[in-house]
Amino acid sequence: MYTKAISTFLLLIFFVGSVSVSTAQTAEQTDGMVNWTAEGMVVFITDAIFSPEQPNDGWIGVELFRTVGEGAEFERIAEADFPETQEEFFSRATTEILTNLYFVTETETENELWQYVQENPRLSDYGFLAFEPDLWRALGTAYFDDATAGLREGVRVTYRLQFELEDGSTEILEDSAIVGAEPAILSPSVVNRIETEERVGGTWASPLEGSEDAFYARIFRQKNMENDFEELPDLLFARRTDENLIVYQWEEEAEPEHTYRYYIQPIDMLRNAGPLSDTLTVISVDFESLPLIGDVDVEETPDGILLSWEPVPNKSYITGVEVRRSRDSRDGYIVMDTLQVLQNQYLDSRLMPNVTYYYELRVVTTRDRSEMPSGIASGSFRNEGIAPSPPAGLRATQEGTGIRLNWEQNAELDLFGYYVYRGTSTLGEMEVISDAAIEDSTTFFDDYEGLHGRTNYVYAIRAMNRSEQVSDYSEPVIIRPDRVVRPPAPVGVSGYAEQNRIRLSWNDAQQSDESVFGYNLYRGTAPVQNHDSDRSASETAEINNFRKLNEEPISGLTFDDPDVNHGETYYYAVSSVDAFGEESVLSNESSFSTIPPSLLAPSQVSVRTVSNGVELRWNRTMQAGAQGYRIYRRAVNDETAVAIQTLNLDETRYLDTTVSSGTRYWYSVSVLSDESESSRSTEQTVSVN
Repeated sequence: MYTKAISTFLLLIFFVGSVSVSTAQTAEQTDGMVNWTAEGMVVFITDAIFSPEQPNDGWIGVELFRTVGEGAEFERIAEADFPETQEEFFSRATTEILTNLYFVTETETENELWQYVQENPRLSDYGFLAFEPDLWRALGTAYFDDATAGLREGVRVTYRLQFELEDGSTEILEDSAIVGAEPAILSPSVVNRIETEERVGGTWASPLEGSEDAFYARIFRQKNMENDFEELPDLLFARRTDENLIVYQWEEEAEPEHTYRYYIQPIDMLRNAGPLSDTLTVISVDFESLPLIGDVDVEETPDGILLSWEPVPNKSYITGVEVRRSRDSRDGYIVMDTLQVLQNQYLDSRLMPNVTYYYELRVVTTRDRSEMPSGIASGSFRNEGIAPSPPAGLRATQEGTGIRLNWEQNAELDLFGYYVYRGTSTLGEMEVISDAAIEDSTTFFDDYEGLHGRTNYVYAIRAMNRSEQVSDYSEPVIIRPDRVVRPPAPVGVSGYAEQNRIRLSWNDAQQSDESVFGYNLYRGTAPVQNHDSDRSASETAEINNFRKLNEEPISGLTFDDPDVNHGETYYYAVSSVDAFGEESVLSNESSFSTIPPSLLAPSQVSVRTVSNGVELRWNRTMQAGAQGYRIYRRAVNDETAVAIQTLNLDETRYLDTTVSSGTRYWYSVSVLSDESESSRSTEQTVSVN
């Protein structure tokens, strides 16, 4: 409800300090004068009605101009329309605003209210009603531009107010707004709740920065989560605090033991909506006066201490019963369990024999608060037949050449210690390997010298209490120690060299060790300088610049190395690899040299006489390493042929101009490389005429 408890309030703060000018050519830019709503733009004209007979800060009249979009001309759309008669004022005002005006102004009749309006032209004279758009319409202090309601989003609409002053000059104010612009409002969060049997409510808040436009909030309520949310008629005022917060508060009467849910939607002064808030759930219950747990009884059983009590009422806001325990009646209580509401018994088996325990029972509610204990009891227990539970969480890791075991601490308070067991099969016998029960520790290191690097060992733990009762085995773990057991290496490498590859083979190491499943072959250009039985083949190979030729282990006993150059010597060594990923030492190396290739003479050579000598032709060779040709000739009386010319590889024709007429000659051709020469081709003869 609106009240008169408000001091002077200037609704249109942007008018303060505006500058008068003597010409209509200059406009003062004013932020906040124009605001967008879904029903169209709203232009704040003034904080008080005025006329030539009753000026406001020197203003006696005002005209409104508008332009839509960028660069368009302003057009005159209206002038200030203040009510001049009582009938005009009451025709504009809504029933609701009139009801509130009568209350705020403490008038009773239309004449009295109209008289008050004439004598009080400023909005600040009407308390919180100064924020009501219906009052702006009635007084004409704002212009509602319905013609802009259908504009598309993103369009800028600019307004110019041209005020006429008493001295004949004009003052121009100008502002704009964008269609569809959202108000600067952040989503409020729940910060507090009110819960009693007769009243409920709560508080929401959001940072002031980013929520500057928040003015009111609509509130929505749901009762007992049975119906949909409904909007309540009241509006919440958005209060600014010294902590730079926007705060909204709500409180109302409630029926006992009912659940209410609320959320709010902030709005700006023109009722543009911001984002929804968190949902607040409250229960009309006095959580400080909850039902007590009565008649708590303690009974010793073979399995532990049994607590029983009268069931608590089955209320929606009571979620359970919390059981706490301590060995000191004054303090040190810890939570043992939280039970369902209808449960009224609890068996405590986590006990030390012959020790007195103290118990507190508390009612647990939907609220995060600790209720006072509503039931207390005490008792002791003698363990005569409950063995410890098997240790949990057993883990095994390789640590150096041994095995490190870790497990979780047992919960039994009368625990004496743990025993560690080891075997080689989950179906075989397990033997104790800890010299005595392990106390005050949940770790064990097995560094037995007899552990073998190729054996998978099974470990398990058993717990024993002070009554010498032993638990079952824990879940076993299986692990192999990190101890190197190298497979045997082949004796060495044998093989032979061909012109374009070296063929290698070695003996089968699997005959000596069944775990061998493959081999690695290494190649170098010099002998191995030293062999070390403590190093794997790959380590020795790296030191001696040997390169491994295979990516995956070779399953067979042979290997062809085609990546060789003619005339070079290569050194080979081999290693074996077993199923555990271990590699043997490097075998003795063997060396092989490739066979240089033999060049072949041209297979097709022809000769004939021409006008100036003898012409030779032959087929071009495509042999690797060939560099050119050599021409040989002998005459009829010569015993051997002599070389007469050497040619490049791309030349396959030669003209011999040094011949004599009437003589027979024999010609042949050989192929040359950098290091060798082929045999000569079959001689071809010709007589020179």
